[in-house]
Amino acid sequence: MSTPVNSLAAAFLRPRSIAMIGATSAVHKAGGRRWRSALAACGGQAIYPIHPSADQLDGIRAYRSLKDLPDGVDLAVVMVPSDFVGSAVSECAAANAKAVVVVSAGFGETGEEGRAAERQMVATLRDRGIRMLGPNSAGVFSAAGGVNTLGWEIPSGNIGLITQSGNIALSFTRYAHARQVGFSSILAVGNSADLTTSELIEVLLLDDQTKVILIYCEGFAPNDGRRLIDVLSRSDIRKPVVILKPGGSEEGRRAVQSHTGSLAGDDIIADSALRAAGVYRAQEIDEAFDVALALSIGKTLRSNAVAILSDGGGHATMVADTAGRLGLTLASFSPSTHEKLKALLPVRSGIGNPVDFAGVAESNPESIPGVLQACLEDPSVSGVIFAGHFGGYHLMAAGSELLSGVKSSESKAAEGIGQLASASSKPVLIHSDHADSHPNTLRPLHGAGVPVYGKLESTARGMAALVQRSTPSDLIEVQARAEIHEDVVHAVLLEDECRRVLSAAGIAVPPSWVVRNCEEARQVMVKAGVPTAMKLLSSRAIHKSDVGGVMLGIATDDEAAEAFTKLESIATQLGEPDPKALVTPMTGKGVECFIGAKIDPQFGPAIFFGAGGVLIEIMKDVNCRLAPMTAEESAEIVDASRISPLLSGFRGGEKVARQALVELIQRVSQFCWDRRDDLIEFDLNPVIVNAHGAHIVDARMVIA
Repeated sequence: MSTPVNSLAAAFLRPRSIAMIGATSAVHKAGGRRWRSALAACGGQAIYPIHPSADQLDGIRAYRSLKDLPDGVDLAVVMVPSDFVGSAVSECAAANAKAVVVVSAGFGETGEEGRAAERQMVATLRDRGIRMLGPNSAGVFSAAGGVNTLGWEIPSGNIGLITQSGNIALSFTRYAHARQVGFSSILAVGNSADLTTSELIEVLLLDDQTKVILIYCEGFAPNDGRRLIDVLSRSDIRKPVVILKPGGSEEGRRAVQSHTGSLAGDDIIADSALRAAGVYRAQEIDEAFDVALALSIGKTLRSNAVAILSDGGGHATMVADTAGRLGLTLASFSPSTHEKLKALLPVRSGIGNPVDFAGVAESNPESIPGVLQACLEDPSVSGVIFAGHFGGYHLMAAGSELLSGVKSSESKAAEGIGQLASASSKPVLIHSDHADSHPNTLRPLHGAGVPVYGKLESTARGMAALVQRSTPSDLIEVQARAEIHEDVVHAVLLEDECRRVLSAAGIAVPPSWVVRNCEEARQVMVKAGVPTAMKLLSSRAIHKSDVGGVMLGIATDDEAAEAFTKLESIATQLGEPDPKALVTPMTGKGVECFIGAKIDPQFGPAIFFGAGGVLIEIMKDVNCRLAPMTAEESAEIVDASRISPLLSGFRGGEKVARQALVELIQRVSQFCWDRRDDLIEFDLNPVIVNAHGAHIVDARMVIA
């Protein structure tokens, strides 16, 4: 990952020469489609078809091998069957190609043998300082560089796309055609055997043609999710990032693993990490593109208050309803704005927000810019949505003479809207029921860069995405581990061992004693001096309560002996050769919480917090942050929990030591960070928080 970003950008997006290994004149084949698209997009650089027998393709001289080329090559695209990829990659290394794209599939996504072949490719190229996209990459597109090796026509624009899937790239291209926008570049990472998503984000952050970065990612390479957040937090260049990442459902996770062979990781960790980085995570493909389109105008909402204009009340209501669900509000117009609107619209329009043109827009489209301007000039309005049939009013008119006049008026109105939108710092989004038919009347809007949507909900969703997103958290980058093997032995520490480890790390745990017989149990009661809990210690009963392995409220030495006898019987039934139990003082009543940790292969150490005890499964109150956490982040994870009100004395309840809990979470996050090389996961459940502090009642830890 040490290759300079500028070198990567030059090699992949602005190559001076391109070699297409496996090019063919058969357009029904992948090599044929990609050869044709590369030839059509060529921006004046040398382009070489590499073919085993042809003398020329489409009038361009063909070569048998890279070594036969008159000059070196910047970008080599490998499109041969998988059995021949290894030799083709070696040929690229020998020719000192500056960059390689391996389109061919049949590698890491097929299993360990394929992953081994990928590692060999990377090693071969890295020895010469060459970087690779793929294998299983759909290709590369660069509007400014005259590069298109994807095999289909791609419109130019300002959206930079990074994708693991060629099919998704094709779908996004269809969306771009429908919305009359386009891409600055498309980089298909495929299996990410070498170049990763975070590195390509660095490339697009420095690309002047890219205004918004759109990502389709099924899974990050080990630790690359963490590095992505590090890149975004440390970069001086801020660009909006939208990611479509499946894996939120069990079915989605299975599909991810079978399609790309990448690590799916825990979705809750990914979701929390991406949110902390200020990344917009979309759930559906149309949402991803709708939001990217809105963000591409480079404007944000200063507040949640917007104005909604419509040529009919139904459209306005639908947009307002969706906007409200997404956190937007309707701005309250100033008296000055009301007076302006009264002068522009009839009394029947209502002169409120939403603004209903009440039939004026269809008959006089040129009235729209004046109303739009009045709303944009209102200090309480942060953005404006216009919804309805604009662009298609002329299709509703009867008679050719009237049709021509309305059409001309619509075009002039579109020019006025475009000029106002371009001049204003406030975002303007348009919905038109005629957007997908691309009438000429909407062309001025496209030319001015005003997003035009065909769905009412999409317009509201795009506007909601323009609310200022959080600044990326400043995290410590996780250094990539050595290859993660599935045969690593996992050791589950018993509770007494967990307590010793936590105590050694400076995390306070209540006193405890390990007893191996009834007499020791009696003696411990003298030391404890208060009612105690006694818990079975056995690797055969990790979840002690499931087997009846927890005895509470033990007050006398006789009760202690009786409790141990019961636990000893349970241990014997489980086949435990060395029965023993842990004794610890009972903790007073309080709010039961859960603190957990996991080392995620994509994002590194992560901390979880929520309702604990018996509520953990019922409430499913799980909040996550990446470690190490600051005091502020530790407080935020508590505030985000459903049990937060209980920690502040909800409805007259006892106030608890909330700050002690925050400090415990922060110490646990540091412990997780310090032990990231051998810790796999652990949980403290419950942690009882009362007026006297935050008390760890039970602990479980898994290490490598």
